[in-house]
Order: sequence, then C-alpha cells, then structure tokens
Amino acid sequence: MHFDYRLWGFTRGVRGRIFFAVLIGVLATALGVARLALLGWLIGLVFQGHNVTALFFPLLVTACVMILRGIFEHWRTLVAHKTASIVQKMLRRRLYDQIVTLGPGYAGRQRSGELVLSLVDGVEQLETYFGQYLPQLLVSAITPVLIFAFVAFLDLPVALTLLIAAVIALAAPALWHQFDTKKSQERQDAYAVFASEFLDAVQGLATLKAFGQSRPRADLLADKARDVFRTTMWVLATNSLARGITDTAIAVGAAFALGLGAHRVASEQMELTVLLIILMMGVEIFRPMRDLRTVLHQGMVGLSAAQGIYRILDAHPPIVEKSNAIEPVDPQPTISFESVRFSYPEQQHCVHEQLDISIVPGERVGIVGASGCGKSTIVRLLLRFYDPDQGTVKLGGHDIKDLSLAALRQQISVVNQDTFLFHGSIGENIRLGNPTATDAEVTNAAKSANIHEFVSGLPQAYDSLIGEKGIKLSGGQ
Repeated sequence: MHFDYRLWGFTRGVRGRIFFAVLIGVLATALGVARLALLGWLIGLVFQGHNVTALFFPLLVTACVMILRGIFEHWRTLVAHKTASIVQKMLRRRLYDQIVTLGPGYAGRQRSGELVLSLVDGVEQLETYFGQYLPQLLVSAITPVLIFAFVAFLDLPVALTLLIAAVIALAAPALWHQFDTKKSQERQDAYAVFASEFLDAVQGLATLKAFGQSRPRADLLADKARDVFRTTMWVLATNSLARGITDTAIAVGAAFALGLGAHRVASEQMELTVLLIILMMGVEIFRPMRDLRTVLHQGMVGLSAAQGIYRILDAHPPIVEKSNAIEPVDPQPTISFESVRFSYPEQQHCVHEQLDISIVPGERVGIVGASGCGKSTIVRLLLRFYDPDQGTVKLGGHDIKDLSLAALRQQISVVNQDTFLFHGSIGENIRLGNPTATDAEVTNAAKSANIHEFVSGLPQAYDSLIGEKGIKLSGGQ
C-alpha cells in the first residue's frame, strides 16, 4: 500500500491524535458490526414467526446503534482533519525555515513554479493523505482481524473464508504500488513543468503581448497541459486496476462465504440465524477496504507530492553559520576583500580572481564595469549569500564567516536595481528594514528616499495597497 515511513516521520507530535482517530474509526466499525448483527438477528426472529411486539426492543437498540455509529464516523472525520491541519502547519514552518536557510543562492537556481508547487500544492495534497488515507489505512488493517475474531466465535470456516478475502483485498493493490508510484511521479513532474511555464507566462504577459508571442506561448502551454492530461490518465488507469482487484476480491470472498454458509446450514452444521448474522457482518468486514479504495488515489498523490518536498528538505545550505558565531560590535566597521576568488555553483566561469578591496568608514566607493563583470556579486558576497572559493571577506576586521548571519545583514542596507515590492501597503514595505518603526520613522525614511510627496498624494497615503511587485504603481514611482 501507499505508506511512506518518512511521511510518517512528519507526524511526530500528533501521533496520539492519529491513533485516537483510528480508535474512533475502529469503534465506529464495531458499532457497524453490532448494527448488522442485530439486523441479522431480527431477520432470524421474523423467520421464526415472532410477532411485532417482540421485535420492538431489538429495533430500538438497532436504531440507537446506527445513530451512535454516525456520530462516531463524524467525530473521526473531525479529529483526522484537525490532525492533518496541524501536520500541514508544522510542515509549512519547516519548509519555510529550510528555504530561508538555503537562501537566495538555492532559490535562484530553481524555477519559481516548481517551488510554489511543492510549498503550496504539495503540502495541500498531503492534507488528504494525513486526514483521510493514513487513518483509513490503519483502520483497514485492524478491523478485519477484530471482526474475524467475533465471526470465528460463531463459525470458524466461514470466518476464515472472509478473512482470506479481506487480506487479498487489502494486500493486492500493493502489487501495483511500484508501477503506480512511477506513473504518479511522471504526472507530478509534468505538472511541475506546466506550473512553471504557466507562472512564467502570467508574470511576463505584458512582454508576450508587446512582442506578439502570446499565441506561441499558448501553444507551448497547451503541449505541457497535454502532458499533464496524458500522465494523469495513466495514473487513473492504474489506480482503477488496483480498485478492480480489490472489488473482485470482495465479491469473490462474499460469494464463497455465502456458498460455504449455505452448505453448512443445509448439512445442519450451522443455524440459519447464525448464517444471517454472519452474512450481514460480512458487509462490515469489507467496508473498511471499500472506504480505503476510495482514498487510494489520494494516498498515491500524496506520496508523489512528497518527492518535491523531500528535495527541498534534503538540499544542503550553501552557507552554514558557526555554532560559536560572534556579534559585530564596531558601529563603523571597515570592509575588505582579500584575494577573493569566486565562481557561481555549477558554472565554470570565474567571476572574480584575486579581488582586493578595502573600504574605510565614511568613504564612498563606486564600482564600475561592464554588465556581468561581478558588481552585484560583490554585494552578495558581502551579505554572505555565497562564500568565496578562496580568500576572505572581512567586516570590522572579522572574517564574515565568524559572524552571526542575522547580525551581519543587520549592518548592511541594500537598494537593488530591480526593487522587489511585496503585496501589501507602502508602510508595510518600508517597515521591512525595521518592523517596529513608528509612523514618524516611516515618514522620515520616505522623505530621505524622496517618495514622501507622491505617497502623501495617494488616497490612502502610506496605507495604500501596491499589489504584487508594486504593480499598482507607475514605473517611476
């Protein structure tokens, strides 16, 4: 079946809740067994000629059991989904911390669409895995054994027949697991490529329109969408085959149990009432497998989505802070690059070779050069987005590798050529440099940047929403 020990590791801290949901599911199944056993007993009483008055109390008990079973099923659903939400929250926090740790050096080498697919859609797909599939898998593994123990008390041969059919129905889909997983991963990869291309098209829509490339890009997206469709249909086909095996095992098992029971009644080895009870309970012994069958696809999709999450969690951060990192204390430190050699990961070209720079406090330095010569790289090295291959970058006489990353970056302000503005208000974007800044400090910062006048002229001033990447502002603004 679709079970992954590493995904199970994400449930650390909520496993008690998962087992509680499973316990409720088992109790709901037990109530279902009791309901059907009572119905079998009632039918037996009818065949024996009992009057309506004698049936009243069993009918009342059966109704109460049915109501209780519905309550337990709803309770299990609530507990399972709440547990899945907690796991999602913990996983999102872990992924976000990992992305921050990996830094722009890692994110810059990935396609945005693929990252978004893993961080957003991937985690969402795991909600069904943890909330529906995983609890149902455990219930399906436990309940047939418990029901077998009860049925065996009534008639062992029929109980063995039902148990064998239940084991086949539960284990048979595992035969297709490897093939199913491969096709599911192909579908996930195709979806990731499509998501990346679609995001690029949306972000570059103005450029595509300006250069008359809307139709070619649409054709490309159509090709990628067909890849998603093709791989999805393969996944659904293999999943349907596994479900067919389960349904066949259930039908054949029920038929054999019915035939064996009828034979034993005919040979007076079993009472008719007992056969009726067992046949009614046979419906319940297979119900967990039917329920599992309905969420089998979600389990497979969850495993496929987990692969993208694993790639992020398994990535090694290019920059690692020392455990004994120190805090810079010089309020006006010198900056120096000493014999620095650097090339970007996975690139042969050396950006800097024997770079030596020394900047003293109060000095203004301009670095001039052709596009691509490494001007921005100097800033990235100073911020320690990357470490040099050779040489040393120092701040205040300290190798920046010895400094706390947070303290190092707190010393540096950067105005990038391509300014990135987050969706939110102007005030919120200004406060990125100091989240606790007062309104007066925000205004002073805006005046220093010569934007206070136009911001004040906006209808909501510093509370004006600027949209993603500042799309609501003009180019000059």
